[in-house]
Amino acid sequence: MSKLKAVAICLPFVCALTIPAHATTIVVSNTNDSGPGSLRQALVIANNGDTIDARGVSGAITLTSGELLVNTSVTINGAGANVLAVDGNMVGRGFRIVSSGLTVTISGFTIRNGHAGTTGGGIDNENNASVTVNSCTISGNSAGLGGGIFNGGTLTIADSTVSGNSASTGGGTYNDGAGTETITNSTFSGNVATPSGGGIFNINTLVLTNSTLSGNSAGFGSGIYNLGTVQIGDTVLNMSAISSSGTVTSLGYNLSSDNGGGFLTGPGDQINTNPLLGPLQNNGGPTLTHALLAGSPGINTGDPNFMPPPSFDQRGPGFDRVVSGRIDKGSFEVQAGGTPTPTPSATATATATSTPTVTSTPLATPRPTPVPRLQPSPRPRPTPPA
Repeated sequence: MSKLKAVAICLPFVCALTIPAHATTIVVSNTNDSGPGSLRQALVIANNGDTIDARGVSGAITLTSGELLVNTSVTINGAGANVLAVDGNMVGRGFRIVSSGLTVTISGFTIRNGHAGTTGGGIDNENNASVTVNSCTISGNSAGLGGGIFNGGTLTIADSTVSGNSASTGGGTYNDGAGTETITNSTFSGNVATPSGGGIFNINTLVLTNSTLSGNSAGFGSGIYNLGTVQIGDTVLNMSAISSSGTVTSLGYNLSSDNGGGFLTGPGDQINTNPLLGPLQNNGGPTLTHALLAGSPGINTGDPNFMPPPSFDQRGPGFDRVVSGRIDKGSFEVQAGGTPTPTPSATATATATSTPTVTSTPLATPRPTPVPRLQPSPRPRPTPPA
């Protein structure tokens, strides 16, 4: 047989071996911690490019056998942050992204009551993956570094609320020396750190736009503690101070209840001004928000050149991002007719399954933890909790 014929015969087999399998959708059908139909089982069998669909499930997935491990590039869709929760039961974190180079999207969940003695109580992305968090609530989690989320790769947070998390450093999120964090149309509220970075602790690159930080607390940098580079625009900072030995650049049109650390000197910036925010509550949509109350200086004072996207405020469809011809500051847009009357907050509650339901417990005090690293350095991967 000639070499040409041999190559011609072999080529089809080579092609067959190199064509990737078609991406599939794996349906989650119950709130069990493990076993057939569970979210954990879906993550075990998922291949790169697959979608995990939990939109037909409501209640709480209470984790009793450790954190959820994400080993592939996958999209994980929940039924809504006000419908479906992943509950760490205060014995382990929610999700851990295991490998570098992965691309992971998590949408439509509440991730709550996760705990890690080291990094990332709610979500741990310490291995240089790309993680997107859409329309989620990250709440009541605790860790040494990054009570809500620890990021050592690329993190995008959109249309989400990060609230009531605690850590030694970075109560809401901790953006490590190799991390890039982008936050838009989101709320950081009531996060706590001792000593620094109540809302956000940043070592590398942080971009924060059209968001609201309110009532976060820490000894230093109750809102943001920065050792790297921060860009901030169209954002409300209420009782959430900026402390920085790095670089902070105002993109303009921010509103701060204090002096903004002296960094908010861009066009349209307002400092030492009460933003007149409502409490964190259900103002419509799947996540809790702080409404701009009547007379708020944040109404119709955002960037006059703003053009969608995003087309909606944090609450999603039905809540236009631009009303009356000009965007509001922060993650909340006052709609025609004014701020809505508050409605009772929807809470994801467990459905009857073979796994007993565990209700949310008070946030545990963070365990003693390592001093935050000021430069990226390799770390041994935390052993999954038993």
